[in-house]
Amino acid sequence: MPAKARFLFAAMIAVVLPWALPSAARAADPPAGIKSVLQTCVACHGSKGISPMVGSPSLAGQPNIFTQYQLVFMRDGGRKPGVMSAVVKTLTDDHIRELGAYYESLAPPPPAKTGPAVEEAKAMALIKPRHCDNCHKEDFSGQGETARLAGQRADYLVKSMKDFRGAERRGRGLGAMMEVSATLKDEDIQTIAAYLARKP
Repeated sequence: MPAKARFLFAAMIAVVLPWALPSAARAADPPAGIKSVLQTCVACHGSKGISPMVGSPSLAGQPNIFTQYQLVFMRDGGRKPGVMSAVVKTLTDDHIRELGAYYESLAPPPPAKTGPAVEEAKAMALIKPRHCDNCHKEDFSGQGETARLAGQRADYLVKSMKDFRGAERRGRGLGAMMEVSATLKDEDIQTIAAYLARKP
């Protein structure tokens, strides 16, 4: 493993290992330590983690450890966060742990009501052979370090799949996602994204 990769992995583990909060400790109100951080987050990701903005993902209901991993990757250079650079570089390990737990505690986004409706059989003909449910679960609610896809913005899902297909997205799971997306045509990606956006 290259030295930079070892460094990033070690930094990630140092943040994420003590990641879990007991489910009974979940609360609707964010911890005091991240309230000021959330004031920046809401502009793109919404006040309850449901994004109102094209190109910005909804974070509500995302698995705790998934959110933590992504923030560590962004902060430490494993992902290029674009406009989020100024935000993530100031995050402490405690911020990251609390953000992961907070967003997981929020109700996930409702199924999309706009955009094209896709027949389940058509979407699953693309999804099943790629075994997406192995990591993202059969209901696409995500688990561990794997994202929730159900109810996610279709435009963001399209961007993510194209980024994986083009090896522009970094982080754990890159190899698997590149393999999954390599044979997807643009219209296939649109079909999958529209289907997942309407999943409860």
